[in-house]
Amino acid sequence: MNLYTVTIDFEDRTRAVMQIEAVDEIEALKRAIIESEAIEHYDKQAIEDTLEHYLCITHLAMKYKGAWLWHHVNFDNEAVEDIYGGTIVQTDKNGAVRNYGS
Repeated sequence: MNLYTVTIDFEDRTRAVMQIEAVDEIEALKRAIIESEAIEHYDKQAIEDTLEHYLCITHLAMKYKGAWLWHHVNFDNEAVEDIYGGTIVQTDKNGAVRNYGS
């Protein structure tokens, strides 16, 4: 497992930051969102649906430790409209180097 730092940015410009051990960046993001205290009052079904069907991730660091930007495009769902996106950074110095796009 690798160590990731995941941020979740909100409409009011606040940010949640979590460190997560995960197999990959997608698992790290999903675990961070599910486990974050900042998200605990959100509709869990709306979040799961958004992660499953409306998630966009852009890989930024080719041939380096991973760095990604993430956001969702579930704009019509008021339950998740305050969640804008964030970053995922592979912070484990022993983690794998990404040699392919995501």
